Amino acid sequence: MSGELEVAGSASIGGVATKQKADLKGKPCLNCAAIVEERYCTQCGQLAASFHRPIWSLISETITDTLALDGRLARTMPKLFFRPGALTKAYISGQRARYVPPFRLFLLASLIFYFVLFAIIGNASWVDDLNIRAGQGSGASISISPNDETPEDINGVLLPDGSVNRELIKQAVRDGEAGDLDEETVDIAADAFENPRLLLMGVEKWVPRLSFLLVPSTVLSLTILHFWRRKIYVYDHAIHALHLHTWIYLAGAVAMGAGLYIGGWTGWVFLAVLIFYVWRSLAVVGQTGILMSGWRLLNLLITWVFMAGALAVSSVILGAIAT
Repeated sequence: MSGELEVAGSASIGGVATKQKADLKGKPCLNCAAIVEERYCTQCGQLAASFHRPIWSLISETITDTLALDGRLARTMPKLFFRPGALTKAYISGQRARYVPPFRLFLLASLIFYFVLFAIIGNASWVDDLNIRAGQGSGASISISPNDETPEDINGVLLPDGSVNRELIKQAVRDGEAGDLDEETVDIAADAFENPRLLLMGVEKWVPRLSFLLVPSTVLSLTILHFWRRKIYVYDHAIHALHLHTWIYLAGAVAMGAGLYIGGWTGWVFLAVLIFYVWRSLAVVGQTGILMSGWRLLNLLITWVFMAGALAVSSVILGAIAT
């Protein structure tokens, strides 16, 4: 797990929890410099807390805060998990005090999801199984799996010691035989290929950052798909998008954890449940029938596939550059 993800997580938690210790009470406010006599500054209203504490302390305080929300968590989670669209419908109708705020719930869900995801990936052996074996004759061979019996010859691009023959590729670039590649790109790709673990760390750093773009893309898609519904506002779509992504994060974390013990087929179960959940949620919030909700579901899934692909490619590129 990268330290930067933990810092981002602690910042997210610190920014949304409401019962952190006021460790700056009696000191100048960090925002307006007025002396803070109570829990909050009387001049600007900022909480008298620095949040400069270990991440586990912040997580503990946030969990305590969430569980002490006058039963809001107990009312929020069953509706979110088992009644698609019901939580969004209740929240946008004005029942906001009864439930955990959508953005806080989304931040915590995303933090849980990425902790589980990167914990599983970081402990997996497949990254270390990316090996390079010297080939016969003039070239070298690459094998993605140690059990691969027919490695593909790549004409000397790989050296016997497992490194990339950068000069050979750069010469092809200079001779105009490598398409749009340039020498800097060759070095970036070679570094990433030779250090898959470092590449993974770079991807791990960028995926959580870029994944936040999925929410506004969902809001935009829902707005376009409901543009003729004047009684449904962009605010409503934003709440709906946050609840959808919160469910995906939490259910995805559960599916990944279950997959370690049950098997890979849990992914297919998750996909089927996801499709049903989103379809039903669209029907409840948009108050539409089977066909219209199905049409909106199809368009939303296309948007997600496109954005997820762009996210994956961008994360790999940025991760390779960071490598």
